[in-house]
Amino acid sequence: MNRIRILIILTAAAGTLAGCLPLSALQPGHELRIAIDLPEAKEVFFLSSLNRYEPVSMSKTFFGPWEIHLPEDNAFDYFFRVDGSPYTPECRLQQTDDWGGRQCIHIPGHRKHE
Repeated sequence: MNRIRILIILTAAAGTLAGCLPLSALQPGHELRIAIDLPEAKEVFFLSSLNRYEPVSMSKTFFGPWEIHLPEDNAFDYFFRVDGSPYTPECRLQQTDDWGGRQCIHIPGHRKHE
């Protein structure tokens, strides 16, 4: 029992250290995993140019980050809606929309913390 508890704690610590930024984009194969660490959030939606900014509900993982899986080969811009309010994390590639808000940009092949 203690070994299992230690394994869970080490796994959680490794995930926290690896995901110290609020957003991580990883490309395993041909799938893009977007994860955002907002432990206090009750509801998180992903909005992007892929579907004309229709909100898509994100799933909360066991250790806390919210995530969504998308095709990796499309460029798009995106932001989140967290508990009813727009939210854009710090990201390397971003733009300002027509209303003065910020959006992150995903470009296929561009790596790490977009």
